[in-house]
Amino acid sequence: MPDLKLNKRGYIVAEEETGMTSKRGVFAGGDIVTGAATVISAMGAGRKVARAINEYLKWKYWDTSNFIR
Repeated sequence: MPDLKLNKRGYIVAEEETGMTSKRGVFAGGDIVTGAATVISAMGAGRKVARAINEYLKWKYWDTSNFIR
């Protein structure tokens, strides 16, 4: 996907608390961001990202001020 930043290992770069990526409206979490991890870790990431997606869909708000580039 164009404009989607990847790290040196080829994983998607996403903000840890929200899963926001470098592409507006695209969120990521779990193994595609961190690499292979536990199911519990992936589920936790999914819950965080789901909350952020919900807020984005409700408010169409995209705050990248905390995003690490």
